[in-house]
Amino acid sequence: MPKNFSIKFYLSLILSIIVLLAFIYLLKPFFGIIFWAGILSFFMYPLFKKINTLLRYHKSISALLTILIFVLFILIPSILFFLLLYTQIQNVIFNLNLSFFEKLFLIFSNLKNKLIFSHIYPYIEPYIQNLQNQLPQHISNLIQHIVQSLGNIFITTFGTIFNMVLTLFTLFYFLIDGEKIINITKELLPVETSSKENLLKKISEILKAILYGSVLTSIVQGVLALIIYLVLSVPQPFLFAFLTMLASYMPFLGTTFIWLPLSLYFLLIGSYLKAILLFLLCALTVAQIDNILKPFIISGKTKIHNLLMFFAVLGGIYRFGITGLFLGPIILGLFLSILEIYRSLLNSKENTSDSLS
Repeated sequence: MPKNFSIKFYLSLILSIIVLLAFIYLLKPFFGIIFWAGILSFFMYPLFKKINTLLRYHKSISALLTILIFVLFILIPSILFFLLLYTQIQNVIFNLNLSFFEKLFLIFSNLKNKLIFSHIYPYIEPYIQNLQNQLPQHISNLIQHIVQSLGNIFITTFGTIFNMVLTLFTLFYFLIDGEKIINITKELLPVETSSKENLLKKISEILKAILYGSVLTSIVQGVLALIIYLVLSVPQPFLFAFLTMLASYMPFLGTTFIWLPLSLYFLLIGSYLKAILLFLLCALTVAQIDNILKPFIISGKTKIHNLLMFFAVLGGIYRFGITGLFLGPIILGLFLSILEIYRSLLNSKENTSDSLS
């Protein structure tokens, strides 16, 4: 290899890396916008294709209609839900005073007079006293942390609206140029041409399993729980529906962590009919969604372990606030997709070495 060629090659490589880093630095403030637009376009693209076929391939109009459907049926209801949630959390904090906890523990102390609890109350009394000393402060700290996370969204209202508009603007072009983006992605994938289609299909299945199999299932469980809570006049129904949606990611008991204590609450205050109805309705509908909806949506192609999903949601909320509820699982999906690319690379190397030997 000529010396001049080697020098030119390394100079070109260094210059390319510098330009690439400068470009990344330039786009750094908009990574979140590009990321969300990319994820939304991935899941909205099938709807866009159907609308585009009906309108005889007018891409711009089809993209606008797709975005309009997203705004009307997903974005606006989500904003209204979180506004109501924020209001109810504020109400909970306002009502969390000393008298509230005195009333709560008075209910517990009255259990010893009930025939059904009189024999077991002496065993649980020390734990109730311990809770009486520690629970008020812990609950106040937890809810204040949640309100602070939610409040940050509303403090930066203008910035949030601006980011939403930019995301929808980017989504418009991602929908129009979707096929070009997919083709460029295929070219950049570091695997053999014959494996690219299968790899993209596998990545698509992983992301769909994340959104439709887990996130969508949790939303359906939250909505069903909200309807039941509203019908039975559960206090702060939007807050408990949101907590039910979060609990759906928890391994083993899942949503039972929320609706079972609520049933016990109605039992303790003497609303026996509400307690029985809440228990039966949630046990027969909310708790069964996982077993009905997930297999139907995923069809056994790609299954994400519940423990992985649980920590992805918790980590997402801890790092990114309320948006982490969706961002955490999506990052998990992308991580699993990268692992799939790496696995494909290893398989292709093994196949190459076998053919050479």
